Amino acid sequence: MLYDILTWLSEFKKRYFSLSNIKRMSGFNKVTWDIGRKIEDELLPKINSAFSGDFKRSDDIYDILDFKDDIQKTIVEVKGRRINSTQFDTTIITCGKLTEALMKIETGYDVYFFFVFNDKTLYIKVDKDDCDWDIKLTGTNHLPHYLIPIKTLKVFDEDNFKP
Repeated sequence: MLYDILTWLSEFKKRYFSLSNIKRMSGFNKVTWDIGRKIEDELLPKINSAFSGDFKRSDDIYDILDFKDDIQKTIVEVKGRRINSTQFDTTIITCGKLTEALMKIETGYDVYFFFVFNDKTLYIKVDKDDCDWDIKLTGTNHLPHYLIPIKTLKVFDEDNFKP
C-alpha cells in the first residue's frame, strides 16, 4: 500500500512539478528564481559546516528539495525571504515540499527547512508527528501552503548547531 502511494506521488511529482510545467503554469519569474538560487548557494557552505557534511544540489529537475547528503541521510530545503523574521507570525512552505519531506523521512532521511530572512536565518527539523500546521492558498500562484509559526523556528548558528 505504501509503495503504491509513493509510486503515485512520484509520478504526480514528475508530471506537475517539472520545471517546464512550472514555467508554463506560473509565468516563471527568472529574476525571483535567480535570487532564491543565490540565497541557497550562499547558505550551502554554512550548512556543510554546521552538519560537517557534504550537501549537494541534485541535477534532477524533478527534485523538490534543495540539498542532500546521502552519507548522513539528511536533506535541507532553503527558502529565501526578503523581509525580517518579525514581519509576520508565520512563514510559508508549499504543501508539495512537506509531502516530499515526509516521504524522505519514511525512507530514513532527516529533513530540515531553513528560512533565510533579512535579519537572521531560522530553521526547523521536520517531524512527521508534529507538522499539523494550518494551510492557506497563498503565494504567487495561490497554491496551498503550510503556515509555519515563526515562534516554532530556531535561530541558525553554524558554530553552535546540533542536528
